[in-house]
Amino acid sequence: MHPILFKIGPITIYTYGVMVALGIFFGSLILMKLAEKEGIPSKDIADTAFWTVIAGIIGARVFFFLYNPQYLDPWYRLFFFWEGGLVWYGGVIFGALTAVFFIKKRKIPFWKFADIVAIPLSVGLGFGRIGCTMAGCCYGKECDAPFAIIFHDPHSAAPIGIPLYPTQPISSAANFLIAGILYLLYRRKKATGEIFGFYLILYGIFRFLIEFWRATPKEILGMMSNNQVISIIMVATGLAIVYYRRKVAGGVE
Repeated sequence: MHPILFKIGPITIYTYGVMVALGIFFGSLILMKLAEKEGIPSKDIADTAFWTVIAGIIGARVFFFLYNPQYLDPWYRLFFFWEGGLVWYGGVIFGALTAVFFIKKRKIPFWKFADIVAIPLSVGLGFGRIGCTMAGCCYGKECDAPFAIIFHDPHSAAPIGIPLYPTQPISSAANFLIAGILYLLYRRKKATGEIFGFYLILYGIFRFLIEFWRATPKEILGMMSNNQVISIIMVATGLAIVYYRRKVAGGVE
């Protein structure tokens, strides 16, 4: 694909970084619009979203190098996130902890925030996976299928000249689809908080399945990746949230 969008003298603009920036931009617009609909002050949402994104990027980058320490040469490459290399689960962990801190500090209704953040999160990740397609990270296993994707650019993170499962564009399309489904559910939601639960369910199921075609080490019983174990936990947590918010809490804040 095209890891480098263009160069201006000594400055290199990476396609991955541009796609991540677009994801943050459009995700933020959607979040602010939904916050307005829920009656949450825009300043509180803007501050929470800003620091959550920063923490999420740091967490995603840290987890990437925990999984791929061979790329950490030199050490300060940790900060070159625009080159590609973010682990979604790391971003969620760091971002969620930061979001919870600001939610409590600004007294933002927790379940309302959880609902409205799920949709822009999916949109942002959809753009991010376009960046993965361009950079070659998060690539699939070798295959001989007619729809295989082949990377030729020497700057790509994926193996060069080998047909691979197109896991990145599939993941991008899936995230945009999940965002659309969540919006339809949001317009008809029965309880506050259930949209976030449905997000965990939908994304967890998709991520569990796509991992079979990704070139991720299957270290759990020689059959599953660490991401698949986390996906199972996500689905179980999502089901519990939907049940609790609908049946037990009755959707009350």
